[in-house]
Parts: sequence; C-alpha cells; structure tokens
Amino acid sequence: MLTASELEELPVLPGDTTVEFPAGTYAVPCYKKKELEGTGPEIEDTIWFHTQPLDAHTIERIHSLRLVAESRDQGECDDELAGNWTWFEIAVLKNKYSKQPRIKDGIKLVWDSHKNRFLSKKYGWEEGVEFTKDHDIFRLLEDGNCIAVRLCARFAGWKIKARTGYLVLDIAAPVARDPLEFGQTKETVLSIQEVFQEVNSSILPDSMQISTPPKELLFRAEMLTSAGDKPLRVLSLDGGGVRGVAALMHLDAVMKKLAPGKKPCEVFDLIGGTSTGGFIAIMLGRLQMSVKDCLNSYRKFMNIVFSSKRWTKASLIATGSKWDASALEGCIKDLVREQLGRNPDEVLLLDEESAKTCKVFVMATKRDGANNQAPMVFRSYENPLEKSALPRIKLWEAARATSAAPMYFAPLKVDGHEFLDGGLQANNPLGWLWNEILSVFGPARSTNCFLSIGTGIPAAKSVGDVRNVAGFAESIAGIATNSDITNILFRSLINAFAPRPMGKKYWRFNVGDGLPDYVEEDGVWKWKMLGQRVEEDIGELDDVKAIDRTVTNAEKYILEPGAQKMIEECANALREEL
Repeated sequence: MLTASELEELPVLPGDTTVEFPAGTYAVPCYKKKELEGTGPEIEDTIWFHTQPLDAHTIERIHSLRLVAESRDQGECDDELAGNWTWFEIAVLKNKYSKQPRIKDGIKLVWDSHKNRFLSKKYGWEEGVEFTKDHDIFRLLEDGNCIAVRLCARFAGWKIKARTGYLVLDIAAPVARDPLEFGQTKETVLSIQEVFQEVNSSILPDSMQISTPPKELLFRAEMLTSAGDKPLRVLSLDGGGVRGVAALMHLDAVMKKLAPGKKPCEVFDLIGGTSTGGFIAIMLGRLQMSVKDCLNSYRKFMNIVFSSKRWTKASLIATGSKWDASALEGCIKDLVREQLGRNPDEVLLLDEESAKTCKVFVMATKRDGANNQAPMVFRSYENPLEKSALPRIKLWEAARATSAAPMYFAPLKVDGHEFLDGGLQANNPLGWLWNEILSVFGPARSTNCFLSIGTGIPAAKSVGDVRNVAGFAESIAGIATNSDITNILFRSLINAFAPRPMGKKYWRFNVGDGLPDYVEEDGVWKWKMLGQRVEEDIGELDDVKAIDRTVTNAEKYILEPGAQKMIEECANALREEL
C-alpha cells in the first residue's frame, strides 16, 4: 500500500480528460471529512467524493483503480463475530450532478471497495480491492460518467468516519472492451421469488414466509461479478431421525459414481440441512467427514441415543421429552473431539477457514416462535447480507438445536433462547438454501447441481379428528414435515429458471417417491415417473428397529434402473470442472 506521503505526491487526474495527458499513476484526492451512521436494517449510504466526468477515450486508458482511505468506526460493538457493518463502495454516476448510482438493466452499478477500519477509535489507512483492467466496471462506464466513492453503514450504532481519501488510477494505452449487458437477471430472480412466495403462502403462515435477501443489496453489480466463476454444487438434506441412514446411502451412491475416495466437502460448495439432516450436514461439511465414516458414526449414535434402556413413560410425563438429551449431546461432543482433537466447548460453528472449501448451514426453530416465525439459520460462514443472530453458537449446540425434535428431546437453551428441531418448520431446507446461494454467491452465479436428498415417503395421512388431540396433532405433524411439496416446487423452478436456464441441474432422491424426473423427449422436457411410488409405514424418528428395513428399502431404491440413470446424470453434472 502506498504511504500517505507517497499518495500526496501523486499527480492529480486532470479535470478535463478530453485533453490528452501522459500515461502514469494519478490520484483523485479528497480531504473533506464525512461520516455516516446506521439506523436499522436498511442501508444508509452517501457519496463522499467523485471524479470529474470521464470521456470515452480516458475510460479506455484506465488499467486499474483502487481506493485508499483514512477512516475509523465507532470503536465498539456488541459482538465482533456478528460482522463489520460499515464499508466503502465504488459507484458509477451518470454525471457529476447525480446523487445516486447509475442503474443498468435494473442493476445498481456499485461494487465493494473494502470494509471500514474495524473497532477502532483511531483513524488509520486501509486500501481497497484493485479493479484491474478486465473488471466489469470498465465495460459499464460510459462517456460522461463519473466514478464515485460511497460511505455505507447498516444497523443501529454502526458509524463510518472518513477523513482522507484517494482514488488511485493507472493510466496507460487504450484497452478495447465490449459493453456489458445484464439482460434479464433481475426479472428472472424476481419471478422465481414470486412463485416461491405464492406457493409458500398457501402452506405457511404469512409470518413464517421464507424471507428473501434485500433487493437493494441483491441487485448490485458487486453481486453479479461471480457470473464467470466455477459453477456451484449444492446439497440439501431433509430431516428424518434414524432414517438419515437412507439419505447417506443415496449420497454414497452418487459419490462412488462421481469420484470414489472424495469427501462431500471436496465436491459441494454449500451443504444445508435441517433436523437430523442438519446434524449430517455438519458432519460432512464442517467436520469434513467421508460418507462412509459419517454413516458408521450416525448408525452408532442412533443406537446409543435411542436405546430402549434410556426411555421410560415416567420420563415423558415428568420432562415432556421421551429421550435424554444428554446422550445426544455426548455423542456430538465426542465426535467433535474425535474429528478435530479439540474441546467441543471451544469450537464454534462459524469457521471461515473450512468455509473456504465447503459452507454449511442448519436451521432450528425458536420455541417462542414455533407457530409464526421462520426458522433461525446457523452458518459456518458469514452471510454478507444478513447479520448473524448467534455468531458464537458452538458447533455442538448447532447440531443439538437443529435435532431437538419436540416430544423426543428437550429444547436447547442458547443465549436465553430455546430452540427446537428445525424440521418443525422446514423439513426440506431447499427454500433457505436458494436464498443462501443468492446472498452469498450472487444471483448470476451458475449452478451445475442441486442435489436434494430425503429420508422416505410416509403413508398418506388424513387429518385426525380434532376431538382426538393426540391423533390430530400426529396427522398435522406429518403434513407439516412432508417435504414433497417443496421438492415439486423447486424441481420445476430450478431446472427452468436458475442460471443456465432450461438445463437439468436438480436431482432428488427419496425412498418410495417413484423417482419423479424431467426427461427430455424430442427437445421437450416432460415430467415422468421412472419408478413405482411406494407409501408405507417408514417408522418413527426414533425407531432404531426400523433401521434395517430402511437400509433394505434404500438398497432396492438405489438399484432401480431409474435411480441408476439419475445417479449417473447427477455424478456427471458434479464432475464438470471438478
């Protein structure tokens, strides 16, 4: 980074760029102090300074651009792991009189420069990212536009105080660049979200809707810069108690076809799960286990946790829970010690190092909001568009919280909140996984594979007589956790509209589902059943005696010709650019 004295010595970019000037490094300085404070979840922003209008020839001559700024924040916050919510942006203005960034194809032309100096009451210098000559900004600049620096703050109490700034530009020989078009990206994403919300509104209360990322953050040019990156591979795991062994068997079949010996964390960019699917997601992604090791540990844990010696009717009456949660907690903690060699009470779920290769999220339901609030998402990574509610949640706590099925285990208390099984509201986490992709990777990032795995199709249930409280509650619970509706919705939308439209990129495996699939015939995608749908008693979440039956059914399902065809297709999609 250039020193303050070196920055001061840089020649100032000419005010009239229509007059030819020598190649070299120039600066646009600003010595005017400015500060901004966040007030809530909405973003506060303001323009600090900008260049003079740039002519087309000068734009062609820009080889790099970067911001160096002297700044500070408020110096303190409630929890530093919850993120830094003040930052600098680089924006394109239509002209020198513009108060807001230019909009192109519905996309705001702004990019992140760098985060503000974090938790410091002293001013200091920080340098932003370098926008090299191939960056999108130079394909979007037009004759007469200005390049601006913006201050941004979000959430109450967060302040950004800027004292001195320099936009540093390297000017050299002209570079020919093709104009950039965003096309229908915004309209496509909004169309998908609209359909999601319409379907969700018919099966979920209004206050439990899957919240979408803020549009003012999502439709920024910064969020579309990943369009050319390696296509994503994402994995979604349903809940199902002991039947989680079936989900692992399906995944094992895909992994063996794809690349024997590889771990899921080496293949998938994002793994999301709920209930015991969340526990498995943590084992595969955060603890980086192989499918084989995960399957062996999972079966062992289920037999320990749901041992008949641990259950008594008196316990259910006394505590309201059928099983002793300490056994589950013990299994999780032992696994953390075994895999990481660390004290489980010192290991957070949040871990940016492991998240560089594979990101993991799980969901849990707040007990005081189980009927009308969306599940809470716990992540191993930072979501740049959403402030973490519990950034210090431990790995074992997240695994325990997402698995706390009502009536089976007591809720888990973390920082004054009690959490229940995430499957109570989102047994199939695909909706939340889609939003995580939008928020973390951007709406233009292409995806090769959405792999969704269930744990079995239960026999059809009618809603019980409301006068029979136990029967009525059981039938409602069956409907609430049935993942088929979510699967049908996402299979259609993701294949049709997600980046790389009308290409197959969604696969779903779920014992007994009849292997529904889109098949291309004569250039037309048709919905077909590749197998026979089987609805049967798949056992309760804690029925360890049903594990052998689950394994047998899964083996038969995997060997069906239709399943083999889908496994081959899925493995081929995952193999691209692996």
